[in-house]
Order: sequence, then structure tokens, then C-alpha cells
Amino acid sequence: MNHLSSTSERLPRLASLDALRGLDMLVILGLDALILLLASRAPGNGPLNTAAIQMTHAGWQGLRLYDLVFPVFVFIAGVSMSFSLSRHADEKTGPGPGLLKIWKRASLLVLLGMLVNGPLTWTEDMRYASVLGLIGLSCAMGGTCVLLLRRRKAITAAAGGILALVALLQFSGGDFTPSGSVNSWLDAHMLPGSLHGGTFDPEGPLCIISAAALCLGGWLAGSFLQDGRVPPVRRVLLMLAAGACLFGTAWGLDGIYPIIKKMWTGTFVLAAAGVSLMLLALFHLLIDVWKFRLWTFPLRIIGLNALAAYLIYQLLNIHSLNQRIFSGAADLFPPFQPVFLAVTLLLLQWLILFFFYKRSIFIRL
Repeated sequence: MNHLSSTSERLPRLASLDALRGLDMLVILGLDALILLLASRAPGNGPLNTAAIQMTHAGWQGLRLYDLVFPVFVFIAGVSMSFSLSRHADEKTGPGPGLLKIWKRASLLVLLGMLVNGPLTWTEDMRYASVLGLIGLSCAMGGTCVLLLRRRKAITAAAGGILALVALLQFSGGDFTPSGSVNSWLDAHMLPGSLHGGTFDPEGPLCIISAAALCLGGWLAGSFLQDGRVPPVRRVLLMLAAGACLFGTAWGLDGIYPIIKKMWTGTFVLAAAGVSLMLLALFHLLIDVWKFRLWTFPLRIIGLNALAAYLIYQLLNIHSLNQRIFSGAADLFPPFQPVFLAVTLLLLQWLILFFFYKRSIFIRL
């Protein structure tokens, strides 16, 4: 069915979505640093060094797994919106309350993002664009499309239209270099303060617009997951096929329209959507369909409180606290001290989130 509120079967909260979000956040919280550290201590280990390369960003053009960590989160946010916005679809008051909610959330995330960047000095040295700001604004744009258009075909067309607009601007407004792209021109003229990349900002205005298309892709995936007319295994196979097609299309176009994460090019969005859709399909099959859930508990503890996890890592001096608690124990194993502390850093953050979970403390906007 095509209408926003016309799915024939409403699913309960998806454990797979929380687990996938938790895995994504785990990389940010220190799994990346742990893999890099292990690789540096075993330079002859081929698989480990390959994993370490994938835990770094591509210099400019190209794609590595680490480039997809942030976009996967945006996609997951879109999937979550397919559940949260459905309650506004049948209100007699229209889309007003839903629009107010998502733009209020976006404003708070923009402010939190600036706090994560550093002190609010409001000077030319302050960075205004941020990861949280991009998430909030792109999801607000995507949510606005959902609430106003309401139908899947129209929302699909909106996502395609956004990518077409971005492609047109990036081809006609400059080149695909850090200083000559339309992204860098817009960042220099629209963003106050400092830019993360010097001449550009990877969370700048055009990147936010591109991310809105990825968010809409997540909404479409979530809406499809709630369509009870499609048998679960067939649903998974269709999602895997669609994800592979999106990724293959992006890879095939790379020679003409380069995949550049820092510009959020249309091909990058297609690649990110493809990978995200395939990951969601696999997690949905294992956890929601086949009910293999026990292994997901540690991930779900993180995924259920992702914003709290991010703020703890970014705003609290968690590394110093980890040193204060575990440095004595780490000294007992001198050859493995850095690895020991990298593991305890992850453990400490997980224990804090587990405490929040037991106390039903969830930070959500």
C-alpha cells in the first residue's frame, strides 16, 4: 500500500534496529581505535591490517567501511521515523504537531552538536556545522517530506528529486575537489565560523540536503518492513536485492560521478543506502524473523541509548576516567597495557549505559 498510515500490520519495536544502531555506535565509541591498535602491534597480520585500513576514512574519493558509519546512522534514523511519524498520520489536526516535533528536535541537535564541537564562543573560530546538526536537520527535512507527501511513491520521488538536484549542483557549480566544489562555495558563503576541512565542511548545507535523501531511503525501508502482506523471508530477499542494486549503481557510476563522502555526492548516498539496506535486511532476518536475539543484548544496550552514548564519549572526559579506574590493572600486563585500556574504555562506557538501562534512563529527543 502507498499511504503513510495504511500498512496492514504494525510491528513492535524492532530489536534488529536497536542492535544495528548499537553496532554502529560501538565503532564510534572505540572499536575503531582498538582495531587500529591491534593492527599496529601485528604488522604482519594481513586480515587485521585490512580491517585497520577499513577503520579509516578515504582521503577524498573512494569508499571504506569507516566512511559508512555516520550514514548508516542517518539511514537508521529514517527507519525509526517510519514508526514514530506514523502516529501523526491519522491526527485530525494534520501534520502540524509532527512538524513542530521534528524541527524542535532538529534545533536541539544543532545546539548539542555545537557543544560537542567546542565552547560556544560565537566567534569566527567556532564551528557551527556538526554531526548531530546534520542528523537533526536532514531528518527534519526528510520528516517534512513524509508528513506532507504521505504516500510512498511521492516520497520515493522526493528522494530521487533531492539526489538529482544535488547531482545537478555538483556537476554544474564546480568540480569534485576540496576547494573547487559547489559544496565548498556554499560552505564558505553560508556557514559562519570555521570549516572542518578548511575550505569545506563535511556537514555543510549541501551535505545536509544529500543526507535528507538517505533519511527518506531509511523511511521507505522501515515502511516496507511494516507491510505485513509480504512474507518475512521474501521481504528480506527483496531488501537484499534492492541494496545490492543501489550499491552496484553507485559503484558503476563512480568513474563519472565520484563517490566522495566529504561531499555527500549522490553516488555516495546510493552506496550508503545500499549497504545500510543490506545490513538492515540481515539483522532483521537473524533477529526479528529467526529470533536469534541473545547475542544482541550488548549491542541493544548501546543502541537503545545512542544519543547518551555519543554525548558521554564526546562531552565527558571518559578517557581520563578509564585511566583512573583501570590504569593500575593495566600495569600488571605491560606488553598489553594499551590494548587492555582500549578494551576497558569500551567496557566502561557499556557499563554506564547498562546502568542507564536498568534505571530506565533514556536520552531521546
